[in-house]
Amino acid sequence: MYKLNTVNQFRILLGVLLCLTLQFLAPSLVRASVAEPNEVIEERFQSIQGLIENKVLVPGMSEEALLELMDQELSPVFDFPRVARKVMGKFARNASKDQLSRFTGIFKKTLIATYSKGLEQIDQLDHVEVEKTVLDKKGTRAKVSSYVVLKNGQKYQVVYSLFLKEGRGWLVENINVEGVNIGVVFRNQFAHYMEQYNQSIDKVLTHWGE
Repeated sequence: MYKLNTVNQFRILLGVLLCLTLQFLAPSLVRASVAEPNEVIEERFQSIQGLIENKVLVPGMSEEALLELMDQELSPVFDFPRVARKVMGKFARNASKDQLSRFTGIFKKTLIATYSKGLEQIDQLDHVEVEKTVLDKKGTRAKVSSYVVLKNGQKYQVVYSLFLKEGRGWLVENINVEGVNIGVVFRNQFAHYMEQYNQSIDKVLTHWGE
């Protein structure tokens, strides 16, 4: 397994792995007699795979076009407001509705920009291995685990955490790459920025991603 040493390295690898799984994971899921959470992710994988095959989603496309396209693809299966609040952590309690809304938009762009880093690495995949969905006792949370194997022999685990939301079904709330929790990584970054900018949420929103 590959060891992640920096936040930037994690972001780049996350983008690569998300892109690879979005392109190639769907056929494996179909063969695996999937549970409902897998089906949610599978449908999105197939949709994005089609965009890649039809040259709609391509390396080098404008940031604006990529943002619009990925917003359409990811918003139905990601609860961005929930994820953004978790990233803000304890600071979300003191944030205004406007600040929460602004950070949700900013963080969505962060994830989409992370994804775009993987577009140049699509041809690196050898195959994807998928494990059975693991549900909690209440049946309202699930984990979908996969292993991405590259042509150079490196193998990475990507685990999707989902929760069941009334009226929307299964939504992704977190991703874990090689034991590194994306939510924790970004939450630590937010806390660091709050310290750096004297507990000013507005300043953190202004400088997020720098």
